[in-house]
Amino acid sequence: MGETRHLKARSLDEPGGPPPGGAATEIVSGGTRVSAAAPSLRFERTLTYAARFTAQASQNIWLAALFLVAGTSSKPALDLSSLFIAMLIPSIVLGLPGGSLADRLGPGRGYAAGALLRLLPVAAGIWWLDGGTSAWVLAFLYSTGSQVFTPAELALVRPLQDAHVGRVHSWFAALQYAGQGAGMLVLAPALYFLGGPTAMVIGAAVGLSLLFLLTVVLAVRVAPLARAFAAGSARAALSFGATMRFFGRESIARYAVIALGLKMVVSKGIVVALPFYLERDLGLGWEAIAYLFVPGILGVLAGLWWCSRELTLARAHEVLRLSLLGLVAALAALAALDYGITAVAQYSHIPPVARLEAEMNTTFAVAIPVAFLLGASLSGLLIAGRVALTETAPPGQHGRVFAVQLTITETAISLPLLALGIGTTYAGARVTLAGMALLVAGFLLLAELDRARSLFARRPALEPEAAPSPSAGA
Repeated sequence: MGETRHLKARSLDEPGGPPPGGAATEIVSGGTRVSAAAPSLRFERTLTYAARFTAQASQNIWLAALFLVAGTSSKPALDLSSLFIAMLIPSIVLGLPGGSLADRLGPGRGYAAGALLRLLPVAAGIWWLDGGTSAWVLAFLYSTGSQVFTPAELALVRPLQDAHVGRVHSWFAALQYAGQGAGMLVLAPALYFLGGPTAMVIGAAVGLSLLFLLTVVLAVRVAPLARAFAAGSARAALSFGATMRFFGRESIARYAVIALGLKMVVSKGIVVALPFYLERDLGLGWEAIAYLFVPGILGVLAGLWWCSRELTLARAHEVLRLSLLGLVAALAALAALDYGITAVAQYSHIPPVARLEAEMNTTFAVAIPVAFLLGASLSGLLIAGRVALTETAPPGQHGRVFAVQLTITETAISLPLLALGIGTTYAGARVTLAGMALLVAGFLLLAELDRARSLFARRPALEPEAAPSPSAGA
């Protein structure tokens, strides 16, 4: 019998970079090495994509039901704030244990276990969801299941598509947005009109039941492949020492964590600042948001399309850097570029420029292309960051690597989001946008300095020239 051996891909920071196509599989038989073609996993990837869409659509129906029940209670402000806290606490406190469990079970079984842990509180909500404490408890339990589900889902990418993980992550992001839109904007309202919050919870439970079945089938299908990406023992799965050493060793992984955290802060900050920006700076109502969403969505789609075709580990750093620079430029433009255009028009005395500025809303004209740039930059950060972590994470640690990233992101955004809300309320949207631009620029500089230091430290020292031997020239 031949011996099957998975060869670990070289780090991006090591000389020579990663081998083409990531890890290779070789069959060693009778002293002869023969490359083994990877099995076709098209059906398994299709199952994963169907599960991704179903999970996002069902989750958003469930969240809509929770928000509706909490928002119409006798203490809506208290219940809504409790709901947000209930969903945040597990991601901070239980994120790392959830990643350990995902690694111990392996990507396939961890995915199915997480789906079951999500389904149970939603099914219980059919009878017990009545606002107040029940909404808080059920939201907490659902978020607890997500701490296993999400790392396992992301850990599945490498077994399913070793050579082009950017393609899978692009599909994941696209299906996430599609599922969120279908769940929150289409299915949740339809179910509400059919039977109110109870019908919404039943619809979410049906969707999550379908998700559980999909994940069970997928776990069975990928079991042979997933074993190589599971921790060897419970002790190994609970150890974060190797995971911390991985982040200490891989500068691209640290870069990805910083970038994904900034992506979360900016995307949430835009949501906070956008109403004030529309009303106070554009002088428009909420209906104008459609004019900015269209170029923003086009930017997201452009970023997803490009990443699905071109993004590799070797280009991940370039995409992360350019996307962060795009965020800085977009936020700075929203904060002040229209002022500069107006000043040029007024003080240049060039008739065509002055007439154009007088006839159009300069702020709105700036906001449209900036929305496209924001969409492309945010999608580039999401895909490139996940590709970098997927490609460099050691086998058996993918769940913990993504759990660390998700926990750091959720913990780090709490204080900035509070500051963004206060700043937007009292200082205005422009100051908030300028502050976010400075924040991104500062962390971009730190990430670049960290990467440069890491590359310099890995550079092999030059060997001293050999001294001439006494007999030289004799």
